[in-house]
Amino acid sequence: MLIQLPINAHRKAMTEDLKQKLMEFKSHRNKLMGRLLNKSYRYMSELANEYLSSLGYDGFKVGHLILLVNLDLDGTTNNELAKRANVTKQAMSKMVKELVEYGFIETAKHPKDARATIVTLTQAGGQFILDWKGCSLYIDKKIGEILGQEKLSVLKDILEELVTEVEAQGNNRPKFANDMQMVVKGNS
Repeated sequence: MLIQLPINAHRKAMTEDLKQKLMEFKSHRNKLMGRLLNKSYRYMSELANEYLSSLGYDGFKVGHLILLVNLDLDGTTNNELAKRANVTKQAMSKMVKELVEYGFIETAKHPKDARATIVTLTQAGGQFILDWKGCSLYIDKKIGEILGQEKLSVLKDILEELVTEVEAQGNNRPKFANDMQMVVKGNS
């Protein structure tokens, strides 16, 4: 549903009530979940790029990990990778193409299904995954220096619980419209 505003509505000065509500909202912006997760992800990405660059992996995109961590050692089809990573087949095909260019994976026709492509790790791809393990330890060390190891462990447990629950719900999660009605009614 689109909201239709009167033609000159955008020219109306903000009411003091609206201004007060906005100020209150903005005063809590540092606690917004999206902002916190986004900034945390950016910090982790910076640490990862720093670490990987020191090993000679210049230009590697942290987003490529979504493919590598979902790849079976014996190979996985593009469609199965897309399903596991929860991305479109087209997005996965693009990642496959980029990682083939890096030399981390190779593709071949599936031996049992001529329509499918099987993706396998190369020696360089396998080594990268082991180097990523070192990168993960580096990220944990750096974040642990900020939070302390106990808080880092609690944070990981909470995020794991969240991800596990969301994945378990799959398509059974309440739809956006239902959630919005609850949020709006709860805040009115």
